[in-house]
Amino acid sequence: MWWLKDPDRLKQEVAGVETLVEQVAWLDNAKPRLRKDFRLAFDFDLVVNGETFPFTLAYPALFPDTPPSVLPRDGQRLSDHQYGDGGELCLEFRSDNWDPSVTGAMMIESAYRLIAGERPDIDRRAIVPSAHHTSLGQQLRGWHCRFLLTRSFLAYVAALPEGAYRDANITEIIAVKDTWVAYVAAVGPADPIEWREPDIPDRENQVEAGIVVRVGSMSDVPAVPDKTFLEQLIAGARGVEPQRSGDEIAVPRFTIVADAETARLFFTYPKDEGWNVIPYRTVDLSTDRGGRLPESYGALADKSVGIVGCGSLGSKIAVSLARSGVGSFVLVDDDVFAPGNLKRHELDARALGAHKTDGLKARLGAVARDVKVISWRVVLGGQESASGTASVLDELAQCDLLIDATADPQAFNFVASVARTARRPMVWAEVYAGGIGGFIARVRPDVEPPPHAARRQYLAWCHEQRVPWQGEDRDYTSRAANGPPAVADDAEVTVIAAHASRMALDVLLRADASRFPHPAYVIGLSGEWIFGEPFDTRPINFVPEGGWQGPISTEQTDDAVQFLSSLFEKGADADGTGG
Repeated sequence: MWWLKDPDRLKQEVAGVETLVEQVAWLDNAKPRLRKDFRLAFDFDLVVNGETFPFTLAYPALFPDTPPSVLPRDGQRLSDHQYGDGGELCLEFRSDNWDPSVTGAMMIESAYRLIAGERPDIDRRAIVPSAHHTSLGQQLRGWHCRFLLTRSFLAYVAALPEGAYRDANITEIIAVKDTWVAYVAAVGPADPIEWREPDIPDRENQVEAGIVVRVGSMSDVPAVPDKTFLEQLIAGARGVEPQRSGDEIAVPRFTIVADAETARLFFTYPKDEGWNVIPYRTVDLSTDRGGRLPESYGALADKSVGIVGCGSLGSKIAVSLARSGVGSFVLVDDDVFAPGNLKRHELDARALGAHKTDGLKARLGAVARDVKVISWRVVLGGQESASGTASVLDELAQCDLLIDATADPQAFNFVASVARTARRPMVWAEVYAGGIGGFIARVRPDVEPPPHAARRQYLAWCHEQRVPWQGEDRDYTSRAANGPPAVADDAEVTVIAAHASRMALDVLLRADASRFPHPAYVIGLSGEWIFGEPFDTRPINFVPEGGWQGPISTEQTDDAVQFLSSLFEKGADADGTGG
């Protein structure tokens, strides 16, 4: 306890309160006591206009580093600046501006100024201005039902004429800790939609029907309207008699009431042979204008990225690129999400038992609106049909960037072949055994050597370090002679994924003016192998070796078409289908 460690401060606190009792008439019966938890407290009475208000000044265990609390002893709500019934007063000295030099006597004086300011005389109450500004999170603590008012929706309803009525689709999310969060997903008939929320990803399986009513002023709407009020409001907007709309509210329904400044959401449902109306607390997000990405990232919406390997590394890269604005993905992986994957993967328990590509597709749709994803549940280099493999390679060839996140040489060869033939830039990344570090590289057509050549140079560089290389094990594991496998943790995989994502974005946005002076980097996360310490980074430069697939000329194309046409004609004749 603080009073054992600092007895001089204890004497100062007791003397300060006793002196205050002697000096002022409004403080009575300030008596110290030791609570059951061995914390010091003073019970005191404030006298304001002949009325007595009982309080307790309670010192915390870490005083004077944290402020004491002033609470009503009778459990009442005595002030507008109070944290609920029986809660502590919000005084001039608080956690957000606390200084250890403030004493308990000063806290008592502050409590008096508050109570006296709110009661300037016996028959009159006054408002004491608040210097305490609560955050949005503090304001929402007691609200389990919340309505997200976005900038786009507020602009839409503000432009509607007063008295307008619209059908709406409401999306409600059951969030953590018994919290329901709703927002307007779309307004208008199904075809065509009049307005759609542009910034929140779709959650089509959780859409409920609702009604939007535009009013002149929300000041005319009660804080908690009853069913009759809402029914009359809707009927007036529809231009019908209230009793005619009664049957239409016989089922639970969302109603949004809005003016030009704000909007509120209510949920009406039957209860105990009557009706109940739940008000949702409006979370005003209309001032949130984004701006968290550089303006140049807008070009990513038209870019497509093919990712082979949707494990922990590939999943993190994919989600990072989607958050950055990449508009289309081709995902290739045959693996299924298992409980062990929860340790490092971007997916969570909702994806257990699903193919990783399918789970990742859903995840990308949850973080980026309108993202397009094609998923292939195949393994490149595995026992797949030739036609199936060819279809995957054809799909990858259409991408603006290819990423190999498998750390598998066979898969790399397939991706590299597509990159070289289709003249697509390629990024690949690996996490080294035991999480000691990782590797990222990029190759661009006619700028760096083709992928196969670049990988040979990288392997040669690793072996030239004169230290046994640890990069050939699978699944981010290495085994000591007599010990368990040493595995990479989520933080280590995340570091390499983040660097790979940065390099991928650089390729997509700055193909000819890269911010990365070197095409490859070996990144250390611990003092092992060649690394002297964590974050020891070694750049690698590739040298010209061979060439990329050259552009196909029109003459070459014509020759190929003529040759294949002749084969078709011969085959038709042989089948008796020719002329």
